[in-house]
Amino acid sequence: MFTHIVDLPFATAEAPPALQEAFGELRETVRPLVRDDETEADLEALTEVFWSGMHGLVTLTRNGRFRPEHHDRRMALLLDRLSR
Repeated sequence: MFTHIVDLPFATAEAPPALQEAFGELRETVRPLVRDDETEADLEALTEVFWSGMHGLVTLTRNGRFRPEHHDRRMALLLDRLSR
């Protein structure tokens, strides 16, 4: 909503190796949160949810859309809610 469109392919085999590696690192960080009955596709989706939450917080914070004094609380809430 508040970002520029880029021509980089994401979520495809054509994505540059650096993007694939970065997503892989994030995916492995999220992996412990996947439940026993969930699949690799669920892990991918959960990683995208985590990434989008972090991206939104960072983008909105950098653009002065949030109260700075609540930064730590927002981060704690995101991490707590996603790790349940």
